Amino acid sequence: MNLIVLNNPADLPWQTNLYDLVLLTMFLTAVVYCVVQFRRGRRIYSVVLVAAIIYGLVLELAGMATLNMYHQGDFAVMINWPAFPLWQATTMMPSYVLILYPVFLFMGFKIVEALGIEKRWQTAIVGGLFLIALDAPYMIEGPLRHVQWWTWDPNFKYFQYFVGWPLLDVCWQGTWEALFLYVMLWGLRRIDAGENGGARWSNAKALGMFPPLAALTVLAIGPFLLVPVTGVTALGAPQWPVVVLLIAGYIAVAVVALRTARPTGSVEPVTAIIVFVYVASFAAMVIENIVHEGRLTGYIVVQIIALIAVAGLALFALNAARRRAQQPDSVAATGIGAVGVR
Repeated sequence: MNLIVLNNPADLPWQTNLYDLVLLTMFLTAVVYCVVQFRRGRRIYSVVLVAAIIYGLVLELAGMATLNMYHQGDFAVMINWPAFPLWQATTMMPSYVLILYPVFLFMGFKIVEALGIEKRWQTAIVGGLFLIALDAPYMIEGPLRHVQWWTWDPNFKYFQYFVGWPLLDVCWQGTWEALFLYVMLWGLRRIDAGENGGARWSNAKALGMFPPLAALTVLAIGPFLLVPVTGVTALGAPQWPVVVLLIAGYIAVAVVALRTARPTGSVEPVTAIIVFVYVASFAAMVIENIVHEGRLTGYIVVQIIALIAVAGLALFALNAARRRAQQPDSVAATGIGAVGVR
């Protein structure tokens, strides 16, 4: 049995091929940036990328082996995990899934870095809010009838939906991914030691030991962070009050954090590129959705709001930095060590 299965891109929806290309472009951009920064002595970006790859792969394979939540659709390159005994009852995985997590988490880290929030826990929460917005267009687009990147299993009891978007996914993005960013920020002072840090870790410890430990830490703690939403579901109650409280709390933290943030001076070109590529690609899909539906539906409105939030947070750092620079008594935070140091 072949481990890699190839499909003819001409037989697939254009959204499928575009998303494959977009994720690959963003991933390669991030990899090149990480290599350049590593040679300059800044290792945190490489650590984020490696930890995110481990985290995403373990999470996906563990979920496929234990939970039947969805059935994957066809992409140009599919990984045939059912060839292995543990995953015989699952579906093949689109190759883009291997780079989805590093792309998303790298983007989230770069955005919160540019925002310059001083407290680590606030930085992680704002990052979680950003990743919820980043994930929304993708999660809503995927199961659409004219796209079919996947289909949700209607028998999975923990799924309740808002415009086709599982509310459990909202909580997962907001908590697990925020925790991932927090762990990265915790290790930052030893990965790239600066004035706020201690002894610098060796490359073996920073890139060989810390990433898998960080990924496994998130995977071990993550399920406990979902207890509020899984608990109410088990009791037969609706999930939306938990989700509303989560997002409202995150927004409140973000408002306070951004009022006192000290942006690093500018949004780096790599951050601007990956945000623009992502927003532009989904904007094209949203336009197609409007044409397909013949009207502005609820799910399209949510996609538009999410894309505005993603672009807005990226632009906030740039505008805030410019305003602070115009203040004569301002002390702008500079460099990576200024992010989430407390």
